[in-house]
Amino acid sequence: MNIIILTEKDCIENRKYQIDDERFTHIRNVLKSVVGDVVEIGLINKSRGTAKILELNKENALLKIISTEEKFIQPYSIDIICALPRPQTLKKILNTCGTMGVSNLYLIRSEKVEKSYFHSTLLKEENYNKFLIEGLSQGKRTKITNVTIHNKFKPFFENYFERTSNNSLCLLAHPNAKSYINKIGIEQNQKVILAIGPEAGWNNFEIDLMEKKGFIKYKLSENILRVENAVTAALAQIEMESVR
Repeated sequence: MNIIILTEKDCIENRKYQIDDERFTHIRNVLKSVVGDVVEIGLINKSRGTAKILELNKENALLKIISTEEKFIQPYSIDIICALPRPQTLKKILNTCGTMGVSNLYLIRSEKVEKSYFHSTLLKEENYNKFLIEGLSQGKRTKITNVTIHNKFKPFFENYFERTSNNSLCLLAHPNAKSYINKIGIEQNQKVILAIGPEAGWNNFEIDLMEKKGFIKYKLSENILRVENAVTAALAQIEMESVR
């Protein structure tokens, strides 16, 4: 953990927060902090800052916010449309989204997605938020990724997507594309929507529909990547092009 992420549920009174989970364990066993020490914190969807340890025992830690910074504004905006992967892979993707500042993660159905994945308990907000928060802590971010789940492919693109994609650069990572992202060009402060397919790839109907919606195919790598690795590689490339 590079910062301790605090949520509204942790707040017990004005500027005081009590934690008793892995964040508490990190403060005690990794940071080896003691009462009176100051630690870096982040308030969900707000700002970063520092907090003083008021109490530290075998069960929990009591922190008091002593300073906050101006809210961090990311110089670029990235959304991901991802064919719903297996739960263990999704945990890694959620973590990466938190770490690398993804604004929205749309988990959608594809022909090659196992139907059972949509019944995973990981898709409950109280379960997937844990992995997003772990990512925030790693990346020293506070803005949590918004996650929505869509179990029908075509209605997602014909209804929901139409309302969110205005003036966005829509990219479709595809191994058969000829051009890399540096040939496409990303304007400064341009919103990017990235589509990442399932392990077995999108089918022809899905690719055709996305291209009709304005998605540009590009080659992410000469290698065939696991979904979680493709997400990380794509986000790194988009960030590099966005801040040039």
